[in-house]
Amino acid sequence: MFMTGQIPQSFIENLLARTDIVEVISGRVSLRRAGANYIARCPFHTEKTPSFSVSPAKQFYHCFGCGASGDAIRFLTEFEGLHFVEAVETLASRAGLTMPVDTTEGQVSDKTKYTDIYAILNEAATFYQTQLREHPGAPKAHNYLKSRGITGRTAKQFCLGFASPEWDAVVKHLGIDQSRLEILASAGLIVKKENGGFYDRFRDRVLFPIRDRRGRVVGFGGRIIGTQGEPKYLNSPETPVFNKGNELYGLYEARLGNRALSSLLVVEGYMDVVTLAQAGIKNVVATLGTALTEKQVDALFRNVSELVFCFDGDKAGKEAAKRSLPLILPHMKEGRRLRFMVLPEGEDPDSFVRKTGPVAFADRVERATPLSDFLFEHLTAKLDLQYLDSRAQLITLAKPLLKLLPPGVLQQMLYDRLAELAGVDATVIQGAGNQKKNTLSNKRFVKSRVLPPTSAYRAVAMLLKDRALISALGKVEEFQEADTPGTPLLCAMIAILRFEPTLGVEVIWSRLSEDCVSQFSYDELQTISDPIPEEGIEQEFLGALQRLRERAQEQAMESLLIKAKTGTLSLEGKAQLKNLLDQREKNRVD
Repeated sequence: MFMTGQIPQSFIENLLARTDIVEVISGRVSLRRAGANYIARCPFHTEKTPSFSVSPAKQFYHCFGCGASGDAIRFLTEFEGLHFVEAVETLASRAGLTMPVDTTEGQVSDKTKYTDIYAILNEAATFYQTQLREHPGAPKAHNYLKSRGITGRTAKQFCLGFASPEWDAVVKHLGIDQSRLEILASAGLIVKKENGGFYDRFRDRVLFPIRDRRGRVVGFGGRIIGTQGEPKYLNSPETPVFNKGNELYGLYEARLGNRALSSLLVVEGYMDVVTLAQAGIKNVVATLGTALTEKQVDALFRNVSELVFCFDGDKAGKEAAKRSLPLILPHMKEGRRLRFMVLPEGEDPDSFVRKTGPVAFADRVERATPLSDFLFEHLTAKLDLQYLDSRAQLITLAKPLLKLLPPGVLQQMLYDRLAELAGVDATVIQGAGNQKKNTLSNKRFVKSRVLPPTSAYRAVAMLLKDRALISALGKVEEFQEADTPGTPLLCAMIAILRFEPTLGVEVIWSRLSEDCVSQFSYDELQTISDPIPEEGIEQEFLGALQRLRERAQEQAMESLLIKAKTGTLSLEGKAQLKNLLDQREKNRVD
């Protein structure tokens, strides 16, 4: 027996023992032998030389470039975007193992919950497609799609559907019993009334099914037919399988149409994707009616090395283009390319491709503005650089953005370009940054301070003293969000030592990221191991980790409680909050 949403650790250990991580990864990434290990270009960031290593002996992968690391389960969750339970289920199927079932009365496992929601969403997509063909009110949906130039073939390709005006069409056709109604509600398809009963969320709308990278329907976007009604576009709410800040409309279709994708055009609307695909421009994705998110940028660059952002020609589109810069710049690693395309006033991709034709549109995409030009056009738009104070203001505006870029050739070239525009030497602009960097590099020669005895620093100290403690670790994910000083360092060291537990302090130091290095000096890293006792070290180590887990849980509860008070807590959030409160109560009893 185990708690809802959990899988026994014994099953996980047995599963990993039966899984060959090389086979799992080689089916998705091209590996080649290098001594005892296998290497490849990292699938989690763009690079020219292989830094991604897979160890058959340790059944572990690690990238020395970006720090990605883990076992076979972690690889599937990161590479394919699977939930933890889905990754376990995938590996269990490969290994011929039967997933454990939570038989607690009145409860279902995460596996069952996700499976049921995916199934009901697929049924709903089929139902909505049938409604588009057969419902008496469907002709107005047909007329709307025709007015936008969409053919029946394209509608079928994107599985477009129709939600009829009735308040209970889905309730009647798919809500066969109470348990099915609850699943429909969990999937965001129907809404529970305050006085009991349910009603359909989507009514009198053309529906765009949103599919994840595996082609499963995870949600819907609904466009009101005609000009009347609010909101114009309505998305599925957040559910256990759908978060609109994570998903991208059309990514599955783009990958399906071209397995060798190298570039993606990012637009703002569902209809933009559909119209452009019909015009033969198939490498198009859209955000889901919200501002671009960091997770979406990460997902985009995992699939391609070049992005072209296409913004509408109105004021909102231009502002969205400017707002996207701070979000995208940190992801501009070596080998990645970014361009911007702002359409003429009053145009969007849908209207513009129908007006100019696909050839002219594709030509405009090819001539999209490179990042460097777009950045400085944006920064100098309201400045007159013949005046010294405007040049000074340009430096003030540009430096925070350029600092967001990963250190490298692109960042240096943009600093040089800024210096050219401002009419000053590049060293003047970068002086403060270089001074700070030199100060950090010289810290190893400065007398060390005593680091605060937090649980995270204590755990680091114990790892430095006894590398064998790495084998006593549980899941790092349970405490990596703790705001305790030293937690980022601890997580970074774990990622390194799990792969190579015998490394010396000097080598560990050289592999830590700039974020970790900037917190303390090399000497301080050595001296935090001084106060660690000789006996009882494993018990103290596990106790430190448990305190970090409890702190991470407290933070999560605080965040969820705030959302609960404001009425913005999702169904998944409510379940998570209940589990956290139950766990806290259990810890108190223990």
